[in-house]
Amino acid sequence: MRIIVCKNYEELSEKAANIVASQLTLKPDSVIGRATGSTPLGMYSKLAEMNKSGEIDFSDVISFNLDEYYPIQKENSQSYDKFMKDNLFSKINIKPENTHIPNGEATDPIKECDEYERLIKENGGIDLQILGIGQNGHIGFNEPDASLSSRTHLTNLTENTIKANSRFFASSDEVPRQALTMGIATILKARKIILLANGANKSRVVSELLNDGINTSVPATLLKTHPDVILICDEDAYYGTRLGVDIGGTDIKFAVVDKKEVKFTDKIKTPENADGIVNAICDKINEIKDEYKIKNVGIGTPGEIKNGLIYASNLPFKGYPLEKAVSDKIDLFVTVDNDANCAALGEIIFGSTNDCDNLVLVTLGTGIGGGIIMNRQICHTKNNMGEIGHFIIKPENGRKCPCGQEGCWEQYCSSNALVKDVGEAAKQNKDSIIYKLMTEKGTLNGEIIFEALDMGCEVTKAVYKKYIFYLARGIESLANIFGPDCIVLAGGVTLQGDKLLAPLKAELKKDIRVEISTLQRNAGALGAAML
Repeated sequence: MRIIVCKNYEELSEKAANIVASQLTLKPDSVIGRATGSTPLGMYSKLAEMNKSGEIDFSDVISFNLDEYYPIQKENSQSYDKFMKDNLFSKINIKPENTHIPNGEATDPIKECDEYERLIKENGGIDLQILGIGQNGHIGFNEPDASLSSRTHLTNLTENTIKANSRFFASSDEVPRQALTMGIATILKARKIILLANGANKSRVVSELLNDGINTSVPATLLKTHPDVILICDEDAYYGTRLGVDIGGTDIKFAVVDKKEVKFTDKIKTPENADGIVNAICDKINEIKDEYKIKNVGIGTPGEIKNGLIYASNLPFKGYPLEKAVSDKIDLFVTVDNDANCAALGEIIFGSTNDCDNLVLVTLGTGIGGGIIMNRQICHTKNNMGEIGHFIIKPENGRKCPCGQEGCWEQYCSSNALVKDVGEAAKQNKDSIIYKLMTEKGTLNGEIIFEALDMGCEVTKAVYKKYIFYLARGIESLANIFGPDCIVLAGGVTLQGDKLLAPLKAELKKDIRVEISTLQRNAGALGAAML
């Protein structure tokens, strides 16, 4: 299921209309399945505008509506027949004979359902089905515990649905108690499906759709069995109160996020063994989950994730089932991802790059880590995508890397590489400023290196110039491969700000937007919350 999260209802309506328009461009005689209710109104309005301006043509389109109350007169102001005529069909150049809506006036509803199924089949099936989602997870009028194999049928409405729809009638007593609706099996036969959800009142059911398994108590979850579904929702529907956990070698950070507002942050020391880490995380979750009404927990961890098992070199996870271990101890849905992926997601949602759709995060630390965001979603593969520190930057006579290759980027541009190179140069030039500083302080780190640069140390300048050279070549490669809107740099060395960014931009041979993270060490927990 592809997910498109929009800032508001206006953007949601525009995105949905554009997908419908693309379908009609590709296949002008498309068969479109349509939904009613308040959610698709904005989309229908935009489609009418596009038709009026000549952008799209409905003259060969065939339309089948999802459902209709039963019994109800077509001219009843609350019938879906009248709804579609008033809100779409009267405003576009669709042929009346090509619009099909279940007949709420039918004397034999069973026969009407069979005839509706025959018409859909006769017209080649539905190319694009538009759906809304009810607060209880219904799609069409397929209520919780609906039959998995049902086709168009007569169904009884639940009290929840009657109550929700009573706002359109003078009273709930006037709401019909039954409806004619396409069944789950009919809906799933559509070649493509768009599911629309907007408003905070849909956040619970959207969370259940995305996080729970497939079950008939939330009929919309059955859409997960379909190969081409797009969920388009606004931020109110998508974002509930979430907890992000970022596991580091020293600290475990926590962040509670409501929509995109940070409500709570904290950190604890990282225990020394895997079970201790799980217990510490669960204790903190149980301490705060009721106060903040947390719905989901996202956890970022270093290392590779294979078949639900974590393999991390700097944490006690050697094939450890972290997600299951935490899930078993708390009554919340848990998602685990690589910490660099989480940080990249945090940057594109909360950072200065929140105007971007595509982003590459580069973390310059002990090694080089990376997270790749495309269309505002983390890029995943089965083969540990994002190990950008291990592409080859110097193929001939390259430095050996623990990964087994030679010439990996992180052997030239990690913080460790910079310290190592400056240290070796200092030992070869004992009359240099950097050697004196290193000797006086008994150590060498990034701060001392930049202190030497500020003091005009020529030895340090020469090493730093080569560091910037290799950093620029790597960034250019990433830009060529991924074409991101921005590349964000994070990690200890980036805290130097313009001392890093200015020479880097001067060295780049192409126009690339490069920024230093504004979130730094907080990005991981914030991004984990949004998994």
